Amino acid sequence: MDSRNSGLKPIVIFGAMIASLGALNSGFNTSSLNIPGNNVRYCPNVPKGEVTYFPNSPFPQCIPMSDWIWGVATGMFAVGGLLGALLAGPMAEKLGRRDSMWTINISFFIGAILLSLSTSSAQFAIGRIFVGIGSGFMTVVISMYIAETSPPRWRGTLGSLLQLFMTIGIFVIQLIGLGTSSAIGWRIVVMLTIVPTIIQMICLPLCPRSPRWLISHGRIDEARESLLKLRNGDIEEEFADMVIALSKGGNKDDKPAPNANGDSDSAAGFQQNAPAAEPEMEVSLNFFQIMRIPVLAILSIKVMIIHAVSQLTGINAIMYYSTSIFENSFADNARYATVGVGALNMLMTFVALALVDRLGRKMLLTLSAGGMCIFGVLEMIGLLFNVGPLQVVCVLLFVASFAIGLGIIPFIYTAEVYPTYAVSGASSAALTVNWLCNFIIGLIFPTLQNACGPYVFLIFAGIAFLTVFYLIFLIPETKQKSIEDIGRQVGWYNVDPTVVMNQAQKAEILGTAATEKTV
Repeated sequence: MDSRNSGLKPIVIFGAMIASLGALNSGFNTSSLNIPGNNVRYCPNVPKGEVTYFPNSPFPQCIPMSDWIWGVATGMFAVGGLLGALLAGPMAEKLGRRDSMWTINISFFIGAILLSLSTSSAQFAIGRIFVGIGSGFMTVVISMYIAETSPPRWRGTLGSLLQLFMTIGIFVIQLIGLGTSSAIGWRIVVMLTIVPTIIQMICLPLCPRSPRWLISHGRIDEARESLLKLRNGDIEEEFADMVIALSKGGNKDDKPAPNANGDSDSAAGFQQNAPAAEPEMEVSLNFFQIMRIPVLAILSIKVMIIHAVSQLTGINAIMYYSTSIFENSFADNARYATVGVGALNMLMTFVALALVDRLGRKMLLTLSAGGMCIFGVLEMIGLLFNVGPLQVVCVLLFVASFAIGLGIIPFIYTAEVYPTYAVSGASSAALTVNWLCNFIIGLIFPTLQNACGPYVFLIFAGIAFLTVFYLIFLIPETKQKSIEDIGRQVGWYNVDPTVVMNQAQKAEILGTAATEKTV
């Protein structure tokens, strides 16, 4: 049986789950300050702004911060995420997907130490940057690793683990926050990020490297060995397709002949059937080089728009607003309602995981954007007429709509639509846009809220409405297709990146020479 249609090996699931521990960490750090935030800013049993210290210790029980400074300090997480996304492409290409994840875990250690031992708002903000760097990095590389190690028919489901583990992290840290809302408790909460970090660093060396990354670096024998670990059945055609797609020249439409020896679980026949072309080694395009190739430039713009609207449709805005909504409806029990939102987000991610390879990426994205549009409008109506139950229900359904599509699929889609030589640079750029829009919404939402009141949700509903039509008419479906088949569909399969790079370099040289001659 062809390995692309065979059953799933346990090592594939293990690798995807271990990689997704980085997303669990991201979820931890996203919501670690949600419930115990006031304990960070205000010391117990003293007026606001006054500092008390633990007995016989130089550490303060709180770090007094104004609303503005608190907003900046916590918002540094998104700044760190943006930096991590920028670092992800070069590091993942240089060190490989698996080893770069192992390395970036150092940033979680540094961040946890700075946060748990904070004595000033500046140290606290720097700690948030470091945990943000790790989180931003992981959101890029986890998707790449899972997409490149999973069989096509399981790639969507396994890719959904990134968002699932993130929502589990958010939910678990909120539950922990209920019992750690104290002067010492918040320091414990921010330190918990090292638990999944340690587990991941121990287990990652047991996971196979990405065969596609190994092939792109000329490590053909290692790539074959890695693919054998990851697949049941005959890997010959899948392995040959990978090598052909990463080869210079040759007829890329040729399909390898079947293995005459009938070896059902090896690539033994590959050497006889492989094209004469040498595999491309060390070819990795950065974002600017990707944008010089028309088909990849168009694809990158489409992907970046998906990531932008996943934030600009207002998920973080509704979450910010939900605090006041829940306080109006549940008073002192608002924090339990916040945990309930986290539980719903996690539950709907399980639903998306079950549907992503059945309904497909495009269908779930469209349903997600449509739901956010409808419930955004209803949320505005509930706020205008002060209908508490409608407000609460719309918050829950808005979050559920986000979770089944725009919350999960942009990461999967980005990792599977690019060739190996472009996926690092393109994913890094796309996730940078994601984190940048996240930061922008957090920065401008309070101003928009003051200026527009409840009507602010019309802005988000309008963006979601336009997103529905964008997804229907411009985004191709990719479910249960190999990365090479997706390449044929979107048009990059026959592109030789070295030819395009050489042409661009010649143009630059000629342009420089002409400039010097003119001078």
